[in-house]
Amino acid sequence: MKRQYLRFGTIFCGLVLLAFSIAFVIFTKNKIDDFNLHFNLPFVTANIDYHADNADGQLEEQVIRSWNYYLTYEYADRTGFYSSITDVNSGEVILDSFEQGIHKGDAEIEKLNRMAYEAGIEGEKVYKKYSGVNVKKGIFTSTSVLISQAKEGDIHVSYCIAGKPLASVIKTNALTYIFMLLGFIILEALIVVSFVMLYKNQMNYEIRNQKLTRGIAHELKTPLAVTKATVENWDYFDDDRRKDYSKRIVNEVDHMSDMVGKLLDVSKIKEGGNKINKEAVDLKKLTEDIIARNGELIRERNITVAFNHDDRPYTVFADLEMMNMVIGNFMSNAIKYCNHIIKIQLNRNGRKIEFSITNDGAKIEKKDLDKIWDIFYTTDKARTDRMSSSGVGLSVVKSILDVHKADYSCVSDDKGTEFKFSMPAYETA
Repeated sequence: MKRQYLRFGTIFCGLVLLAFSIAFVIFTKNKIDDFNLHFNLPFVTANIDYHADNADGQLEEQVIRSWNYYLTYEYADRTGFYSSITDVNSGEVILDSFEQGIHKGDAEIEKLNRMAYEAGIEGEKVYKKYSGVNVKKGIFTSTSVLISQAKEGDIHVSYCIAGKPLASVIKTNALTYIFMLLGFIILEALIVVSFVMLYKNQMNYEIRNQKLTRGIAHELKTPLAVTKATVENWDYFDDDRRKDYSKRIVNEVDHMSDMVGKLLDVSKIKEGGNKINKEAVDLKKLTEDIIARNGELIRERNITVAFNHDDRPYTVFADLEMMNMVIGNFMSNAIKYCNHIIKIQLNRNGRKIEFSITNDGAKIEKKDLDKIWDIFYTTDKARTDRMSSSGVGLSVVKSILDVHKADYSCVSDDKGTEFKFSMPAYETA
Protein backbone atom coordinates (compact mmCIF):
# COMPACT_ATOMS: atom_id res chain seq x y z
CA MET A 1 0.00 0.00 0.00
CA LYS A 2 2.83 2.37 0.86
CA ARG A 3 4.42 1.70 -2.52
CA GLN A 4 1.12 2.43 -4.25
CA TYR A 5 0.73 5.80 -2.53
CA LEU A 6 4.37 6.58 -3.32
CA ARG A 7 3.82 5.76 -6.98
CA PHE A 8 0.68 7.88 -7.31
CA GLY A 9 2.29 10.73 -5.35
CA THR A 10 5.28 10.67 -7.70
CA ILE A 11 2.96 10.72 -10.73
CA PHE A 12 1.03 13.73 -9.38
CA CYS A 13 4.27 15.57 -8.55
CA GLY A 14 5.55 14.79 -12.04
CA LEU A 15 2.35 16.14 -13.62
CA VAL A 16 2.62 19.35 -11.60
CA LEU A 17 6.28 19.67 -12.63
CA LEU A 18 5.29 19.17 -16.27
CA ALA A 19 2.50 21.74 -16.03
CA PHE A 20 4.78 24.32 -14.42
CA SER A 21 7.53 23.58 -16.95
CA ILE A 22 5.11 24.17 -19.83
CA ALA A 23 3.86 27.37 -18.23
CA PHE A 24 7.47 28.49 -17.65
CA VAL A 25 8.45 27.80 -21.26
CA ILE A 26 5.36 29.49 -22.72
CA PHE A 27 5.77 32.55 -20.48
CA THR A 28 9.50 32.81 -21.25
CA LYS A 29 8.99 32.32 -25.01
CA ASN A 30 6.35 35.05 -25.13
CA LYS A 31 8.65 37.42 -23.26
CA ILE A 32 11.60 36.59 -25.54
CA ASP A 33 9.44 37.15 -28.63
CA ASP A 34 8.33 40.46 -27.16
CA PHE A 35 11.94 41.41 -26.47
CA ASN A 36 13.07 40.51 -29.99
CA LEU A 37 10.18 42.48 -31.44
CA HIS A 38 11.00 45.67 -29.56
CA PHE A 39 14.67 45.72 -28.63
CA ASN A 40 15.75 47.72 -31.76
CA LEU A 41 12.49 49.62 -32.23
CA PRO A 42 13.75 53.15 -31.33
CA PHE A 43 16.22 53.03 -34.22
CA VAL A 44 14.09 51.15 -36.75
CA THR A 45 11.43 53.85 -36.38
CA ALA A 46 13.95 56.74 -36.34
CA ASN A 47 13.13 59.27 -39.01
CA ILE A 48 16.52 60.66 -40.04
CA ASP A 49 16.29 62.46 -43.35
CA TYR A 50 18.33 65.65 -43.37
CA HIS A 51 19.06 67.57 -46.54
CA ALA A 52 22.32 69.23 -47.42
CA ASP A 53 21.06 72.66 -46.51
CA ASN A 54 20.27 71.63 -42.89
CA ALA A 55 22.16 73.49 -40.22
CA ASP A 56 25.49 72.04 -39.12
CA GLY A 57 25.31 70.00 -35.97
CA GLN A 58 21.57 69.36 -36.23
CA LEU A 59 22.06 65.77 -37.35
CA GLU A 60 24.51 65.07 -34.54
CA GLU A 61 22.04 66.45 -31.96
CA GLN A 62 19.26 64.27 -33.33
CA VAL A 63 21.42 61.14 -33.23
CA ILE A 64 22.70 61.84 -29.70
CA ARG A 65 19.09 62.40 -28.64
CA SER A 66 18.20 58.96 -30.03
CA TRP A 67 21.06 57.42 -28.05
CA ASN A 68 19.82 58.98 -24.81
CA TYR A 69 16.34 57.78 -25.58
CA TYR A 70 17.69 54.26 -26.07
CA LEU A 71 19.44 54.35 -22.71
CA THR A 72 16.07 54.74 -20.95
CA TYR A 73 14.22 52.37 -23.28
CA GLU A 74 12.33 49.52 -21.56
CA TYR A 75 13.77 46.76 -23.76
CA ALA A 76 17.37 48.01 -23.96
CA ASP A 77 19.58 45.53 -22.11
CA ARG A 78 22.73 47.29 -23.50
CA THR A 79 24.64 44.03 -23.85
CA GLY A 80 26.26 45.59 -26.92
CA PHE A 81 25.71 48.93 -28.57
CA TYR A 82 27.56 51.03 -31.17
CA SER A 83 26.37 53.91 -33.27
CA SER A 84 28.16 56.29 -35.66
CA ILE A 85 27.74 59.07 -38.21
CA THR A 86 30.02 58.51 -41.25
CA ASP A 87 30.86 60.67 -44.26
CA VAL A 88 30.45 58.34 -47.24
CA ASN A 89 32.70 60.31 -49.53
CA SER A 90 35.69 60.63 -47.24
CA GLY A 91 35.07 57.61 -45.00
CA GLU A 92 35.52 59.86 -41.99
CA VAL A 93 33.63 58.95 -38.82
CA ILE A 94 32.05 62.26 -37.82
CA LEU A 95 30.61 61.03 -34.50
CA ASP A 96 30.36 57.69 -32.73
CA SER A 97 29.02 56.38 -29.43
CA PHE A 98 32.56 55.83 -28.12
CA GLU A 99 32.89 59.57 -27.72
CA GLN A 100 29.76 59.65 -25.53
CA GLY A 101 30.82 56.61 -23.50
CA ILE A 102 27.87 54.58 -24.76
CA HIS A 103 29.43 51.23 -25.55
CA LYS A 104 29.80 47.71 -24.14
CA GLY A 105 32.58 45.62 -25.58
CA ASP A 106 32.35 41.86 -26.05
CA ALA A 107 32.87 39.49 -28.96
CA GLU A 108 29.46 40.23 -30.44
CA ILE A 109 29.70 43.99 -30.18
CA GLU A 110 33.16 43.95 -31.79
CA LYS A 111 31.58 42.23 -34.76
CA LEU A 112 28.91 44.92 -34.86
CA ASN A 113 31.56 47.60 -34.70
CA ARG A 114 33.31 46.17 -37.74
CA MET A 115 30.00 46.04 -39.60
CA ALA A 116 29.39 49.69 -38.76
CA TYR A 117 32.83 50.81 -39.94
CA GLU A 118 32.39 48.83 -43.15
CA ALA A 119 29.03 50.49 -43.67
CA GLY A 120 30.65 53.92 -43.41
CA ILE A 121 33.73 53.18 -45.52
CA GLU A 122 32.04 51.27 -48.38
CA GLY A 123 29.03 53.54 -48.45
CA GLU A 124 26.27 52.69 -50.94
CA LYS A 125 27.51 49.14 -51.50
CA VAL A 126 27.03 48.13 -47.86
CA TYR A 127 23.76 50.02 -47.56
CA LYS A 128 22.25 48.01 -50.41
CA LYS A 129 23.70 44.82 -48.98
CA TYR A 130 21.85 45.30 -45.66
CA SER A 131 18.75 46.78 -47.21
CA GLY A 132 18.62 49.22 -44.35
CA VAL A 133 18.10 46.74 -41.49
CA ASN A 134 19.69 43.37 -40.76
CA VAL A 135 18.17 41.61 -37.74
CA LYS A 136 19.07 38.20 -36.34
CA LYS A 137 16.72 37.06 -33.59
CA GLY A 138 17.62 34.25 -31.21
CA ILE A 139 17.00 32.91 -27.71
CA PHE A 140 20.40 33.61 -26.21
CA THR A 141 21.68 36.36 -28.55
CA SER A 142 19.94 38.76 -30.96
CA THR A 143 21.60 41.37 -33.19
CA SER A 144 20.38 44.27 -35.26
CA VAL A 145 22.25 46.54 -37.71
CA LEU A 146 20.47 49.60 -39.12
CA ILE A 147 22.00 51.96 -41.70
CA SER A 148 20.11 55.14 -42.60
CA GLN A 149 20.93 57.76 -45.22
CA ALA A 150 21.04 61.46 -44.41
CA LYS A 151 21.87 64.62 -46.38
CA GLU A 152 20.94 63.04 -49.70
CA GLY A 153 23.05 59.95 -49.16
CA ASP A 154 26.33 61.68 -48.31
CA ILE A 155 26.02 60.74 -44.68
CA HIS A 156 25.29 57.28 -43.22
CA VAL A 157 23.97 56.84 -39.67
CA SER A 158 24.54 53.31 -38.36
CA TYR A 159 23.09 51.65 -35.29
CA CYS A 160 24.50 48.28 -34.17
CA ILE A 161 22.87 46.47 -31.23
CA ALA A 162 23.50 43.11 -29.57
CA GLY A 163 21.14 41.76 -26.90
CA LYS A 164 20.73 38.63 -24.80
CA PRO A 165 16.97 37.95 -24.75
CA LEU A 166 16.87 35.05 -22.26
CA ALA A 167 19.16 36.71 -19.74
CA SER A 168 17.31 40.01 -20.10
CA VAL A 169 13.87 38.41 -19.72
CA ILE A 170 14.92 36.46 -16.60
CA LYS A 171 16.46 39.58 -15.07
CA THR A 172 13.47 41.79 -15.88
CA ASN A 173 10.89 39.24 -14.67
CA ALA A 174 12.88 37.87 -11.74
CA LEU A 175 10.07 38.50 -9.25
CA THR A 176 7.56 36.65 -11.44
CA TYR A 177 9.90 33.67 -11.73
CA ILE A 178 10.45 33.67 -7.96
CA PHE A 179 6.67 33.59 -7.34
CA MET A 180 6.26 30.84 -9.92
CA LEU A 181 8.98 28.80 -8.22
CA LEU A 182 7.45 29.39 -4.78
CA GLY A 183 4.02 28.40 -6.12
CA PHE A 184 5.51 25.25 -7.59
CA ILE A 185 7.28 24.34 -4.33
CA ILE A 186 4.13 25.03 -2.26
CA LEU A 187 1.93 22.97 -4.59
CA GLU A 188 4.40 20.08 -4.61
CA ALA A 189 4.60 20.26 -0.81
CA LEU A 190 0.79 20.23 -0.55
CA ILE A 191 0.64 17.16 -2.80
CA VAL A 192 3.25 15.37 -0.70
CA VAL A 193 1.50 16.30 2.56
CA SER A 194 -1.89 15.28 1.12
CA PHE A 195 -0.63 11.87 0.07
CA VAL A 196 1.11 11.36 3.42
CA MET A 197 -2.13 12.24 5.22
CA LEU A 198 -4.14 9.98 2.90
CA TYR A 199 -1.72 7.16 3.62
CA LYS A 200 -1.90 7.77 7.37
CA ASN A 201 -5.70 7.96 7.27
CA GLN A 202 -5.82 4.73 5.31
CA MET A 203 -3.50 3.09 7.82
CA ASN A 204 -5.60 4.42 10.72
CA TYR A 205 -8.70 3.10 8.99
CA GLU A 206 -7.07 -0.32 8.62
CA ILE A 207 -5.98 -0.27 12.26
CA ARG A 208 -9.48 0.72 13.39
CA ASN A 209 -10.95 -2.11 11.32
CA GLN A 210 -8.50 -4.54 12.87
CA LYS A 211 -9.33 -3.27 16.35
CA LEU A 212 -13.03 -3.48 15.56
CA THR A 213 -12.67 -7.05 14.31
CA ARG A 214 -10.64 -8.05 17.36
CA GLY A 215 -13.06 -6.25 19.65
CA ILE A 216 -16.11 -7.96 18.17
CA ALA A 217 -14.36 -11.33 18.31
CA HIS A 218 -13.31 -10.76 21.92
CA GLU A 219 -16.74 -9.58 23.03
CA LEU A 220 -18.56 -12.44 21.33
CA LYS A 221 -16.07 -15.11 22.38
CA THR A 222 -16.94 -15.15 26.08
CA PRO A 223 -20.77 -15.26 25.83
CA LEU A 224 -20.56 -17.81 23.02
CA ALA A 225 -18.20 -19.98 25.09
CA VAL A 226 -20.50 -19.78 28.13
CA THR A 227 -23.55 -20.55 26.01
CA LYS A 228 -21.80 -23.46 24.27
CA ALA A 229 -20.59 -24.96 27.57
CA THR A 230 -24.05 -24.64 29.07
CA VAL A 231 -25.73 -26.27 26.09
CA GLU A 232 -23.17 -29.11 25.98
CA ASN A 233 -23.80 -29.93 29.65
CA TRP A 234 -27.54 -29.34 29.54
CA ASP A 235 -28.40 -33.01 29.87
CA TYR A 236 -26.38 -33.27 33.10
CA PHE A 237 -28.24 -30.48 34.91
CA ASP A 238 -31.20 -31.14 37.15
CA ASP A 239 -34.36 -29.06 36.77
CA ASP A 240 -33.35 -26.40 39.32
CA ARG A 241 -29.95 -25.86 37.71
CA ARG A 242 -31.51 -25.78 34.26
CA LYS A 243 -33.63 -22.80 35.30
CA ASP A 244 -30.53 -21.02 36.57
CA TYR A 245 -28.51 -21.78 33.44
CA SER A 246 -31.43 -20.82 31.21
CA LYS A 247 -31.27 -17.36 32.73
CA ARG A 248 -27.53 -17.28 32.09
CA ILE A 249 -28.03 -18.19 28.45
CA VAL A 250 -30.70 -15.51 28.10
CA ASN A 251 -28.40 -12.95 29.74
CA GLU A 252 -25.52 -13.84 27.42
CA VAL A 253 -27.76 -13.70 24.35
CA ASP A 254 -29.17 -10.36 25.54
CA HIS A 255 -25.63 -9.09 26.02
CA MET A 256 -24.64 -10.11 22.48
CA SER A 257 -27.86 -8.69 21.06
CA ASP A 258 -27.34 -5.41 22.91
CA MET A 259 -23.76 -5.14 21.64
CA VAL A 260 -24.74 -5.89 18.04
CA GLY A 261 -27.58 -3.38 18.30
CA LYS A 262 -25.22 -0.67 19.53
CA LEU A 263 -22.75 -1.45 16.75
CA LEU A 264 -25.55 -1.05 14.23
CA ASP A 265 -26.55 2.21 15.89
CA VAL A 266 -22.99 3.56 15.58
CA SER A 267 -22.81 2.52 11.93
CA LYS A 268 -26.19 3.97 11.01
CA ILE A 269 -25.60 7.26 12.80
CA LYS A 270 -22.16 7.76 11.21
CA GLU A 271 -23.51 6.92 7.75
CA GLY A 272 -26.61 9.05 8.19
CA GLY A 273 -28.85 6.01 8.05
CA ASN A 274 -30.66 6.85 11.27
CA LYS A 275 -33.34 9.39 10.65
CA ILE A 276 -33.18 12.19 13.20
CA ASN A 277 -36.62 13.11 14.46
CA LYS A 278 -35.96 16.42 16.12
CA GLU A 279 -38.42 17.87 18.58
CA ALA A 280 -38.46 19.96 21.73
CA VAL A 281 -36.73 17.83 24.40
CA ASP A 282 -36.85 18.84 28.07
CA LEU A 283 -33.46 17.74 29.42
CA LYS A 284 -34.57 18.31 32.99
CA LYS A 285 -37.54 15.95 32.75
CA LEU A 286 -35.54 13.45 30.69
CA THR A 287 -32.78 13.35 33.32
CA GLU A 288 -35.30 12.91 36.14
CA ASP A 289 -36.87 9.96 34.29
CA ILE A 290 -33.46 8.32 33.76
CA ILE A 291 -32.57 8.76 37.46
CA ALA A 292 -35.87 7.14 38.41
CA ARG A 293 -35.29 4.29 35.94
CA ASN A 294 -31.96 3.52 37.60
CA GLY A 295 -33.34 3.93 41.12
CA GLU A 296 -32.94 0.27 42.09
CA LEU A 297 -29.24 0.16 41.17
CA ILE A 298 -28.65 3.52 42.89
CA ARG A 299 -30.20 2.25 46.14
CA GLU A 300 -28.50 -1.13 45.86
CA ARG A 301 -25.06 0.50 45.67
CA ASN A 302 -25.89 3.17 48.27
CA ILE A 303 -25.17 6.04 45.85
CA THR A 304 -26.22 9.63 46.47
CA VAL A 305 -27.42 11.46 43.36
CA ALA A 306 -27.57 15.28 43.45
CA PHE A 307 -29.41 16.87 40.51
CA ASN A 308 -28.89 20.64 40.51
CA HIS A 309 -30.92 23.03 38.36
CA ASP A 310 -33.18 26.02 38.67
CA ASP A 311 -36.79 26.51 37.56
CA ARG A 312 -35.96 27.79 34.08
CA PRO A 313 -36.77 25.54 31.10
CA TYR A 314 -33.93 23.39 29.73
CA THR A 315 -35.29 22.56 26.31
CA VAL A 316 -33.23 21.61 23.26
CA PHE A 317 -34.22 20.74 19.71
CA ALA A 318 -33.06 17.14 19.34
CA ASP A 319 -34.04 13.53 18.81
CA LEU A 320 -35.67 12.36 22.06
CA GLU A 321 -34.63 8.70 21.74
CA MET A 322 -31.04 9.60 20.93
CA MET A 323 -30.76 12.05 23.83
CA ASN A 324 -32.24 9.34 26.05
CA MET A 325 -29.35 7.08 24.94
CA VAL A 326 -26.77 9.82 25.62
CA ILE A 327 -27.87 10.73 29.14
CA GLY A 328 -28.71 7.08 29.91
CA ASN A 329 -25.18 6.02 28.98
CA PHE A 330 -23.62 8.81 31.03
CA MET A 331 -25.80 7.75 33.97
CA SER A 332 -24.98 4.05 33.72
CA ASN A 333 -21.24 4.81 33.49
CA ALA A 334 -21.46 7.10 36.52
CA ILE A 335 -23.24 4.39 38.53
CA LYS A 336 -20.75 1.78 37.38
CA TYR A 337 -17.59 3.67 38.27
CA CYS A 338 -18.54 5.97 41.16
CA ASN A 339 -17.78 5.36 44.82
CA HIS A 340 -20.63 7.13 46.56
CA ILE A 341 -21.69 10.40 44.91
CA ILE A 342 -23.02 11.43 41.50
CA LYS A 343 -23.59 15.11 40.72
CA ILE A 344 -25.72 16.19 37.76
CA GLN A 345 -25.86 19.85 36.76
CA LEU A 346 -27.96 21.76 34.22
CA ASN A 347 -26.86 25.31 33.38
CA ARG A 348 -27.78 27.98 30.86
CA ASN A 349 -24.77 29.72 29.35
CA GLY A 350 -26.08 32.45 27.11
CA ARG A 351 -28.12 30.73 24.39
CA LYS A 352 -26.68 27.30 25.21
CA ILE A 353 -27.70 24.65 27.69
CA GLU A 354 -24.93 22.72 29.42
CA PHE A 355 -25.40 19.25 30.89
CA SER A 356 -22.71 17.74 33.13
CA ILE A 357 -22.52 14.58 35.22
CA THR A 358 -19.71 13.91 37.68
CA ASN A 359 -18.87 10.78 39.66
CA ASP A 360 -16.33 10.45 42.47
CA GLY A 361 -14.75 7.31 41.07
CA ALA A 362 -11.17 6.59 40.08
CA LYS A 363 -9.34 9.03 37.84
CA ILE A 364 -9.10 8.31 34.11
CA GLU A 365 -5.50 8.71 33.06
CA LYS A 366 -4.73 11.55 30.66
CA LYS A 367 -3.50 9.13 27.98
CA ASP A 368 -6.90 7.39 28.06
CA LEU A 369 -9.12 10.50 27.81
CA ASP A 370 -9.00 10.69 24.01
CA LYS A 371 -9.49 6.94 23.68
CA ILE A 372 -12.63 6.57 25.76
CA TRP A 373 -14.76 7.62 22.78
CA ASP A 374 -13.27 4.84 20.63
CA ILE A 375 -15.32 1.75 20.00
CA PHE A 376 -14.59 -1.24 22.28
CA TYR A 377 -12.30 0.82 24.52
CA THR A 378 -12.81 0.30 28.25
CA THR A 379 -10.67 1.71 31.04
CA ASP A 380 -11.72 -0.88 33.57
CA LYS A 381 -13.71 -4.04 33.94
CA ALA A 382 -17.30 -3.74 35.03
CA ARG A 383 -17.73 -4.08 38.74
CA THR A 384 -20.85 -6.22 38.61
CA ASP A 385 -22.34 -8.69 36.20
CA ARG A 386 -25.49 -6.60 36.09
CA MET A 387 -23.59 -3.70 34.52
CA SER A 388 -21.23 -5.43 32.11
CA SER A 389 -19.70 -3.22 29.43
CA SER A 390 -18.99 -3.90 25.78
CA GLY A 391 -17.11 -0.61 25.27
CA VAL A 392 -19.43 0.62 22.54
CA GLY A 393 -21.60 2.94 24.65
CA LEU A 394 -19.48 6.10 24.43
CA SER A 395 -18.97 5.51 20.71
CA VAL A 396 -22.75 5.69 20.29
CA VAL A 397 -22.83 8.81 22.47
CA LYS A 398 -20.08 10.44 20.40
CA SER A 399 -21.89 9.67 17.14
CA ILE A 400 -25.17 11.08 18.46
CA LEU A 401 -23.57 14.28 19.80
CA ASP A 402 -21.64 14.72 16.54
CA VAL A 403 -24.78 14.40 14.45
CA HIS A 404 -26.46 16.99 16.71
CA LYS A 405 -23.39 19.28 16.34
CA ALA A 406 -23.05 19.43 20.13
CA ASP A 407 -19.86 20.26 22.02
CA TYR A 408 -18.76 17.55 24.44
CA SER A 409 -15.80 16.66 26.61
CA CYS A 410 -14.53 14.57 29.48
CA VAL A 411 -12.40 15.84 32.36
CA SER A 412 -10.95 13.58 35.03
CA ASP A 413 -8.79 14.19 38.09
CA ASP A 414 -8.35 12.88 41.63
CA LYS A 415 -11.71 14.40 42.64
CA GLY A 416 -13.67 12.47 40.02
CA THR A 417 -14.68 12.28 36.37
CA GLU A 418 -17.00 14.72 34.58
CA PHE A 419 -18.77 14.19 31.27
CA LYS A 420 -20.48 17.21 29.75
CA PHE A 421 -22.11 18.45 26.58
CA SER A 422 -23.72 21.69 25.45
CA MET A 423 -26.40 22.40 22.83
CA PRO A 424 -28.30 25.49 21.69
CA ALA A 425 -31.39 26.18 23.78
CA TYR A 426 -34.71 25.74 21.99
CA GLU A 427 -36.75 28.88 22.45
CA THR A 428 -40.47 28.52 21.77
CA ALA A 429 -42.33 31.43 20.24
